[in-house]
Amino acid sequence: NTASCFCFWPTGFASPDCIEMAGRKVACGVAAACVVGLGLRAGFVAPSSPSSLSSRGSAEAQLRGAPLSGVESLEQEATSAWSSAVRFFGGAVLGAVLIASAAGPARADLEDTLIPVDGKGKTATLTKEQLVRAKRLFNNACAICHVGGGNRTNQNVGLGMEELQGGLPTRATVEGIVNFLNAPVTYDGLKDVSETHPSIKSADLFPKMRSMKQQDLVDISMYILYQNFTIPEKWGGGKQYY
Repeated sequence: NTASCFCFWPTGFASPDCIEMAGRKVACGVAAACVVGLGLRAGFVAPSSPSSLSSRGSAEAQLRGAPLSGVESLEQEATSAWSSAVRFFGGAVLGAVLIASAAGPARADLEDTLIPVDGKGKTATLTKEQLVRAKRLFNNACAICHVGGGNRTNQNVGLGMEELQGGLPTRATVEGIVNFLNAPVTYDGLKDVSETHPSIKSADLFPKMRSMKQQDLVDISMYILYQNFTIPEKWGGGKQYY
């Protein structure tokens, strides 16, 4: 059987046909490696300008004592065109990869960010529509004092995760923020501050809170926590980032 490279003569040596086929495979592999190597070299090495190619060719011709032939000139032009084509193709592929890698995390953040609902481990995620609605609610009702997660009235206590976790009771969950928006208390949890902070309890003093439903409070809370998980380096920094 000469179609397989595992055939052997009775003497125990490979047949001539097998040797020839193996040699062809090795030659093809070497040729492919050379093509890839040339492509990579052309993609990462800046091409020589036509003038430099011409001068280099002329210098070589002078060293050889012969004028630059038309064949050599055509070879130089072909090499330059091939190099340009390889660089263009490589740039297009690299651009596509960068675009794909930039778009991927954004979708993953929205779909995969788990937002803590309570202190017992329950979590939830936001849909695109919920995120848009929650952002609108926050901007309309909260951003006047808490733009970018900061705090205009007390810069020591913003809406960053560390500050939310340090409050008593904790405000680092949806449940904790909703409770605060219903009946706010001081950072240590000892004093009612509903008369100075917008809330459902003091809706008669803050008109924007009169139309707020509990689901609105949930959406606002989820938005605040979502920002903490997706842009922690910016959220809580206030106007300097917005």
